[in-house]
Amino acid sequence: MANITEEIYNNYKKPIYNYFYRSVFNSHTAEELTQDTFLKAFKYFSNFRGESSVKPWLFKIAHNTYLNYLKKSSGMREENIEDFDTADRSDIFSNSNEKMIIRKVLKKLNDDERTLIILRDLNNLTYAEISSIMDYTEGQVKIGLHRARKRFRNLYNIENKEG
Repeated sequence: MANITEEIYNNYKKPIYNYFYRSVFNSHTAEELTQDTFLKAFKYFSNFRGESSVKPWLFKIAHNTYLNYLKKSSGMREENIEDFDTADRSDIFSNSNEKMIIRKVLKKLNDDERTLIILRDLNNLTYAEISSIMDYTEGQVKIGLHRARKRFRNLYNIENKEG
């Protein structure tokens, strides 16, 4: 079991961390939530039924960890804006000005909108996997993602004009 858990950790630490980082905008908190996620996953690994791949199972645990974090912090996320350079340097956002605009826009989205975009567009999860993670129907995922992308585009255009 040690080899398989080590392999899972090595393969999914970065995507799980990025999910949290783009949700809380704080590297320290993202790291703590990532560790919590893997501790829970390894503690309950024997419950993994293999009905799906490990990736959506881990993201389900991560999403629940994030929801618990929001409840504990009374819905108040840290407003500390860190330098994007502390995030993953292989991030898809290569231009630093672009990073800041995208970061501002992501911050303006509500938690569900941000989560849908992060899971689908940045982690390439399927609609079925996202529906399982967020306890939505696939139709709700598709509609929610459409609305989230539309809102993202509108906010992005506003930020881009102001910048």
